[in-house]
Amino acid sequence: MATDLQTALQALTAYPSSEHPVLSIYLDWTPDGNGRRPALQQLEQDLGAAAARLAGDTERRPGFEADRARIMEFVNREAPKEARGLAIFACEAAGIWHALPLQAPVPTEIVIDRYPHTFQLARLIDEYETCAVVLAQGQEARIFVIALDEAEQAGTTTASEKIKRFDQGGQAQMLFQRRTENLIKAHTKDIAAQLEQIIQRYDVQHVVIAGNDSIKGALMDSLTDPIRQRLIDYIHLDPTSSLKAIAETVEPLLREAERQQEADDLAELEKQLTAKGGLAAAGLSDIAMALSKGQVSKLLMLQGFAGDGGECPNCGMLRASQRSKCPYDGADMQPVDLREAFTARAVQQGAAIQVVEASDYLAERDGVGALLRYRDDAQARAFGSDAA
Repeated sequence: MATDLQTALQALTAYPSSEHPVLSIYLDWTPDGNGRRPALQQLEQDLGAAAARLAGDTERRPGFEADRARIMEFVNREAPKEARGLAIFACEAAGIWHALPLQAPVPTEIVIDRYPHTFQLARLIDEYETCAVVLAQGQEARIFVIALDEAEQAGTTTASEKIKRFDQGGQAQMLFQRRTENLIKAHTKDIAAQLEQIIQRYDVQHVVIAGNDSIKGALMDSLTDPIRQRLIDYIHLDPTSSLKAIAETVEPLLREAERQQEADDLAELEKQLTAKGGLAAAGLSDIAMALSKGQVSKLLMLQGFAGDGGECPNCGMLRASQRSKCPYDGADMQPVDLREAFTARAVQQGAAIQVVEASDYLAERDGVGALLRYRDDAQARAFGSDAA
């Protein structure tokens, strides 16, 4: 599930820079009206152009050709046809191979660099958080888990006794109704117990419950705190719905939940930036410094964020400008794509990443900000903002 993607992201950001070509490939795997995949043609062209550039490089060309062959084998023979996107990372010389089918569209992008480019993968993981969907009735329930890399039925529950209709009336009717309510209440507790286990097993961030009004009260009363904290809606949905129909129904709910999380994070960023001693930073230089010192608890980046900077190969310091020497140890700084360097450093430090679709407030601050674990202004002043 999506936890596998998070594991892959952590592994990719842990690789050191390589002298050999590292391929980062994102493919929109959606076929056109004729059943062809336009991204496949672009992949072939870009890999062919890269091969031509490496034609005389006897040291790096063999590894690249091995990666090229393995990539084409995967996309032509192994990639799931139902996938909406693919993310592939390869460098034989550095021991890198990750081929990830995705249940979400991704813009086609093919990059060759010294290190994996993981921003797009981090964006997808942020945008498509794992969701559990419960299709509940008094008699039975099905629980589905929908994630970026997979969707599956994860559990079922059934009432301990078959719930029947009873129309006799009088005292007998009241006793039967009470028994039915008790059966439903016991079943909803079973649903909640299994759902809580699934939340833990699959690292579920959101829950959607689909049920009729007759069991809503009992079901809502049975929810535990971990479920309530993740519940985004209670909806009506045909209990026989297919997995595809379920995913299509809940997708706009998940997008709305993500937009709300973005708004909440931006509001907290602004609050902390304006508070005296607030735990926040913004702008290229300040974020480079904060990530260099491990201060960041949540990194916020605009979807279109871009920037160039440097990284010290010895101490790992990041900086936003093109200063040639590290101010700490005098080593030559290596040029880096700050979008990728910020992403990798945040993942390495266990910081959350929030990719924001649009924000004038963040755009005015170089498109990047962060909520901090702690402040350390003395060191920043010692080198000045230019040292970041």
